[in-house]
Amino acid sequence: MITRSGVPALLALRDVPDLAQDTVKDWHRAHLNPALITLMELGGYDGVRIVRAEGPWLETSDGRRLLDLVSAYGALSHGHNHPRVLAAARWFDEQRVPDLLKEFPSPWPAALAHNLAQLTPGDLDMVSLCNSGTEAVEGGLKLAMRVFAGARHRFLYAEGSLHGKTLGSLQITGREKYRGHVRRFEDWPMVPFGDAAAIARALDEDARAPGGPTIAGVVLEPVQGEGGVVVPPAGYLKEVEGLCRRHGALLILDEVQTAFGRTGHLFRCEADDVVPDVLCVAKALGGGVATVGATITRPSLHRRAYGTVNECLVHTSTFGGRARACAVSLEALNVAVEEDFPGRARRVGAFLREELEGVVARHPDLLVGVRGTGLMLGLELAPVEVPRLALPIGRGGLQKIVDAYLPGIIGAELLHGHGIVASFMLNHPRVLRVYPPLVATEADLAGVAPALDAVLSKGWPRLLAGRVQGALSQAGLSTVMEWLARW
Repeated sequence: MITRSGVPALLALRDVPDLAQDTVKDWHRAHLNPALITLMELGGYDGVRIVRAEGPWLETSDGRRLLDLVSAYGALSHGHNHPRVLAAARWFDEQRVPDLLKEFPSPWPAALAHNLAQLTPGDLDMVSLCNSGTEAVEGGLKLAMRVFAGARHRFLYAEGSLHGKTLGSLQITGREKYRGHVRRFEDWPMVPFGDAAAIARALDEDARAPGGPTIAGVVLEPVQGEGGVVVPPAGYLKEVEGLCRRHGALLILDEVQTAFGRTGHLFRCEADDVVPDVLCVAKALGGGVATVGATITRPSLHRRAYGTVNECLVHTSTFGGRARACAVSLEALNVAVEEDFPGRARRVGAFLREELEGVVARHPDLLVGVRGTGLMLGLELAPVEVPRLALPIGRGGLQKIVDAYLPGIIGAELLHGHGIVASFMLNHPRVLRVYPPLVATEADLAGVAPALDAVLSKGWPRLLAGRVQGALSQAGLSTVMEWLARW
């Protein structure tokens, strides 16, 4: 909108909290992601306005308290607005030091890189700072290609993986939905996750290729997150490490979700006594306040990729390593160590797992089991097979509705009926994400199992009838709704 003076009518900072929710939705539709608002409307998320957040708790504009079991997909290990992390941000702002200045050596990225080198296993001492997890993974792919001077330029990755949504990361993402219509660089091998023998076969085949091997690296999540919180068999990563050493390929571990304590270890690779060649981290590194990621590697590999004056500017980032983000991350790392995030994840995770396993035992028709480790947990829904009935939609159509909507409906029921924010995994929609902040206590999480019991006790027909009645009725399927309601 243009005013009479010809100047655009811009909002001021203090105007934003007073925006009506309908205006927020309209502007999302007009300028951001219209279909995402439609998706939120299906679960009734569009009318929820979060006005405050602290620790594992959210507060809505109408005064409700919501328990966050999503933690921004693992980024909020410190919870919302951790007081020490916020204080670090305020302290930095008061110093009035330059935040974004690349022409001189800055103490802030130097200090963060030093602390990361102190914490990471083995000789992972060289740090390239960036802004997100997908950038950290891209940095690992690029480094590996440069280490081999382009002679090796392919990567092996796992089914069910999700390493990011930028172009390079999509090449090693194991779900067609996200990489669809994006032209592949080439046919990089994808193998089942947890199957070291499949990796051995792929590397052996590559070694016999005319002209020599072309696989630069094996890229894995030590625990698959969006693939459904899949923990590989014991010894898997160690065996893969040995295969990479034998074939001269780099082992690149994506610990964007797993790092800094979530699995009960500061880095999940430590559980298997594995030191990768490249370690990719982000999410919790910023303490829920800064946007920061890092690609961490060995000095010898960094020298091969970027070790001359002529090559030192080949991989840099304007915003990667800005001073304020580094200062906040410094404090976030200290909090994770001093508050013993790995120990908290093990202790509180054991409590929560026991609670969830009790829910599984009480609802064996709807649940398969609990997956994961520490406070990186997933609750798997059983496949639902609809009965053969004389309905206008047909059994196949009803089956599609159940498969597509039931997981989201369970999440919506938890939100609206029990004050719990939950979501399902991007690559495995039948696995409910249970990622509470690592600052959550047993008392904070005590209501999760009773809420799940209450929701699942309704059975899938009543759940479906309660949440998609409007949509199905508009489609002329009121008979289906009446049948579901009578179930």
